[in-house]
Amino acid sequence: MVFRHFCRIHRRSSTTGREEFRFPPFRSCACLKISVSELHPISCTHQWKKAVTPSKPRPVCLLIPVVGSHGGSNRSLIRSTHLLGGACCVAGHCSAALGTCGDDLQPIDAERGFRPEIQGLRGLAVALVVVYHLWPTMLPGGYVGVDVFFVISGYLITGMLAEMSRRDGRVSPIGFYSRRVRRLLPAATLVLLASLAGSLLFLSKARWEETANQILASAFYVENWRLAAIAVSYLDADSLPTPVQHYWSLSIEEQFYIVWPLLVIGVAWLSRRMGLSVQRSLTAALSLVFVASLIVSIVMTRLDAAQAYFVTQTRIWELALGGLLVLAQHRLRPGSRASRWLAVVGLAGILGSAALFSAATPFPGAAALLPTLATVCVILAGNRKDIRIRGLDSGILRFVGDRSYSIYLWHWPLLTFYLARGNSPTLAGGIGLALLTLVLSDLSYRYVEQRYRRARPGAWWKPLGYGTVAVLACALVSGGLLLALRAETIDTALIGTPSYPGPAALLWNAPAPADVELLPPLARLTRDVPVVYSSKCHQEGDSADPVGCSLGDPAGAKTIVLVGDSHAAQWVPALDRIAKDHDFRLVSFTKSACPFSRVTIGKDKPYPACAEWREKVLVEIVKLKPYLVFTSQSNYGAVPQGEMIEGLRSLWDRITRTGARIVAIRNTPHVKFDPSDCLSVTPAKCSTRRSEGTPSDVLVVAAKAENNSSVTAVDMIDAICGPDLCPAVVGNVIVWRDHHHLTATYSLALAPYLAQKAGL
Repeated sequence: MVFRHFCRIHRRSSTTGREEFRFPPFRSCACLKISVSELHPISCTHQWKKAVTPSKPRPVCLLIPVVGSHGGSNRSLIRSTHLLGGACCVAGHCSAALGTCGDDLQPIDAERGFRPEIQGLRGLAVALVVVYHLWPTMLPGGYVGVDVFFVISGYLITGMLAEMSRRDGRVSPIGFYSRRVRRLLPAATLVLLASLAGSLLFLSKARWEETANQILASAFYVENWRLAAIAVSYLDADSLPTPVQHYWSLSIEEQFYIVWPLLVIGVAWLSRRMGLSVQRSLTAALSLVFVASLIVSIVMTRLDAAQAYFVTQTRIWELALGGLLVLAQHRLRPGSRASRWLAVVGLAGILGSAALFSAATPFPGAAALLPTLATVCVILAGNRKDIRIRGLDSGILRFVGDRSYSIYLWHWPLLTFYLARGNSPTLAGGIGLALLTLVLSDLSYRYVEQRYRRARPGAWWKPLGYGTVAVLACALVSGGLLLALRAETIDTALIGTPSYPGPAALLWNAPAPADVELLPPLARLTRDVPVVYSSKCHQEGDSADPVGCSLGDPAGAKTIVLVGDSHAAQWVPALDRIAKDHDFRLVSFTKSACPFSRVTIGKDKPYPACAEWREKVLVEIVKLKPYLVFTSQSNYGAVPQGEMIEGLRSLWDRITRTGARIVAIRNTPHVKFDPSDCLSVTPAKCSTRRSEGTPSDVLVVAAKAENNSSVTAVDMIDAICGPDLCPAVVGNVIVWRDHHHLTATYSLALAPYLAQKAGL
């Protein structure tokens, strides 16, 4: 719809004899008659002369989108009289509260009302995300749908705030927040509570604590920071994620909703005080946010992609990009031919990035420019009413777009519960999940989203109050579950008793009764880790300065050392017990993904902190002059075996010259099941063939090639695996906390056997 009707000022009405304004009728906008006498009572009589002599005619009815990016309709209408000189006349009243409302801000769209292609774009974006989650190999870059959402959200929300500031001379943050709560919180809270209930029904007890933690974080919209803190890789996680992990993107949007109105208010107020253009000031502010955040995103993605994926500062530029489009689009008026090409290029950019990107693509960083700029092209192309973007304005995509918020909320927990029950992501299973998602989404859209969105607006505090109650309800339920789970303890004194023979069941066929609870309890399984993790002396990431944990007997006459990566750290419980039994002092130096060998790790992604840490640790070990040095490591298949052996020998030779003896512990097997999920669903099937899980180990090869009596290789596989299988449970003690790390409990159970193998 093109607004071709303008304000006509009639000096004298032929029927009433009074001066009046007449606003011509528009679709969705009733004809308004405002008499002069109706305008006078609001203390703006002094503005009347300005009002009746406009410098140029302006449209009086404006349609703008007023919802977030994840769903709903952009049909919502704001009726406003545009600026008539200096007076601001809205709904029959005038106001000059913040000076004139005749700022130079341009309306979000002076030509089009409802934007069907934006609804279609929402539908396309959520479809990309769902297909990627259901069938990752089919659309390896489908995660870019979230970036499309971010741009749309920045476009719509910034447009609404800018129009409020231009129209009313102010932005009401309380009113804005109240509408956001009424629009978003009911469905989000429903899915959080449903996810908590589903977790108790379908997930392993080992996952309950982290799920409760993330539900709590999601309720307060800080889930992205929770995931960044635990350095979860959303694209390449080793184990099943929680059913609310997808709230990370909603958290970023909510943080944006909180900060953005304050930014607009601050910039508008400051520019008015300084006599500056509000339009230019907002453009400058958003440009600064865009550039700064983009730079941070590129740098952080190179340094730590797992954290960069989630944190707000690497994503806010995408929302700012949508905001910049709002402020600039009145100057960007491509012709019909150019608009058609923009639409084609934009859709090609979105679909191309979804097809060509993958989990290996450094993201967001510079790569995110492709889908976000492509989204800008599509939105800009749709600004012309004579352009139809074929496909995006289809009934199917608009139907999905209307329900995109609910679809995004429901699809992930359903998929998580499906996979947790031992199912594989087949084509048929994915189609079934997609249909179930559509059914639940349609129900929540009709009876939750629409109900609260269309509710009669009341006092501003009502939706905020209800929202607070909903958040507190989630917090209380998940917090109560956390307290109950953390009250469970592991009684390590039971290890070695007739009820918990542990490794003795393999080595000596010791009987294990079937009527006892496993150790550790399933609810504690993923947290059954060595003490070096909680004491912060197991190092991660870019930390290069060695931090040694002092364990065993602090007054021990002799010192033993443990050095290596996380596969060395898993032996801390066993070595701590050995050190206490033999009056040794134990010092551990461990760092994730960093073997104690002079080799280059991460050739595609450099890991310089590992090499620096390794050399500093060598200096510390030499200073300690230890009696024994234990070492172990994972298999690093990307490093040639000969290179790895030479790297090991160069360090071992330096240590043995101090008189120390080196004990190289063979790497533990890698099992093909997730212990917590498998033991909850199909415990009888939780095993891996020994031949598949225990390849040859470079430490054993290097120790034998050393031909040095000071270097000994120790193989503990017989105490972990049977002749044919490596089971999840041995002698009622759970062996694995994940695919390739021992539980701290089983490591402790191995202490006497490791001591014997090491000659102690």
